[in-house]
Amino acid sequence: MFRWPRAALAGTAFGLILVAVFVAGLALRSTPAPAAPEGVPKTVDGLAVMTVSQALAADASGGQPSDGLVAVGGWFNPIPAHSCPAPMASFSPAALEDTCTARKLLLTETKQELVVIEAGGAGTMITTIPPAAPFLYAREPAGSYVDPLLPAGGFDDPSMYRPLQVVLVGHFHDPRAALCSADQRAACESAFVVDRLAWLDGKGFGPNVSIGGDSNGTALKPRLTAEGVVAALRPSLDPSNAVVSMAVVTLGDITTITGPGMQASGNGADLLWFVRIAGPAPSFPPMAWGAGTSGWIVLDDATGRVRGAGGWGFVSEATGSFPPSPRPSLSGGLFALPTTNWLARGACGGVGLDAVLHGSPTDPRVAWLVNNLGGPPRMEVLWPAGYRARFNPNLEVLDEHGNVVQRVGDAVTGACVSNADTGMLYLEPPFK
Repeated sequence: MFRWPRAALAGTAFGLILVAVFVAGLALRSTPAPAAPEGVPKTVDGLAVMTVSQALAADASGGQPSDGLVAVGGWFNPIPAHSCPAPMASFSPAALEDTCTARKLLLTETKQELVVIEAGGAGTMITTIPPAAPFLYAREPAGSYVDPLLPAGGFDDPSMYRPLQVVLVGHFHDPRAALCSADQRAACESAFVVDRLAWLDGKGFGPNVSIGGDSNGTALKPRLTAEGVVAALRPSLDPSNAVVSMAVVTLGDITTITGPGMQASGNGADLLWFVRIAGPAPSFPPMAWGAGTSGWIVLDDATGRVRGAGGWGFVSEATGSFPPSPRPSLSGGLFALPTTNWLARGACGGVGLDAVLHGSPTDPRVAWLVNNLGGPPRMEVLWPAGYRARFNPNLEVLDEHGNVVQRVGDAVTGACVSNADTGMLYLEPPFK
């Protein structure tokens, strides 16, 4: 009998090599001191710690926002075998699919002794007992491994199976659920995905930092350190924000974390830091944030600049239905435009156009193109993150810094890509 495999990279689309590092003191504000060892802390990262049943009930009732962070406390039970589909499922690139080699942690609401070790003439026998509800199996996809902080020892060592009180920070409704097969998609949607181990057996831990490999398995070598990432993000964040996790990935592999539909323009070999954050929405990029209390920011490793962001209640055309408004929907009389999660890179091309910009404050889309080449006269468009519109008195499109980059009647001769799902063109400067 053995513990579940710690080295398997099950469910990763690109077979990433991951080195997990847990760094203390990287929170952008101090994490509340843990409670006495006999009980878990009441809050971590500004998040109220829920019981297992509370977290499951909130998720089932729709009380958890998509990809929003939650803190769940309970008992970690290190058992040598986990529930999995029978017969053993074949390898799948879907990160969240439940297979017999998937990495997952058993979290029970009550303390339960689930392993019995008996020595006999024929050798050591280990018996496992099914957990009593409420419990959940927390998933550990690539980029969120917490195993290095958990007890380790021989498979017949009784101390290895001692239940430990724990607080996990993670999220339900991971966007990678869209990659799961049809028969597992519902389970993937409701899976609790670990972002970091916040507290274990009386000890608190800092952000989970993981450095992976590219699609060929070559280890990545970022320029920035974890401390450098925090320093680069600090001007964009609220003082009460806390960094929960950081993962280094190539631009070409970013969808192994963000899920499908989140491709960004640029060199696929560029290194990016994907950073999950708890707390209020950032001041930059100036997106139409909702009322969420957590989200993510992508930082360019080479320049230290923000490349994109999501969460905090923001809905882009890439992640769902954009709710356009026929009246000013932002402060200062500005109009929200349909946007992506990514900031403009300044290098765009791929679709040749002969069109001009038009707009109306009473139109649900606010701005669109009029096609001069024949075919449909009106062309719907998508803009980079932070882009907004105003009428002064005619249409002007502003970039994330508030600069006017397009006016009504301006020619547009190229677009980055046409979205096959929405039929919309993604516009990014230079527009000519």
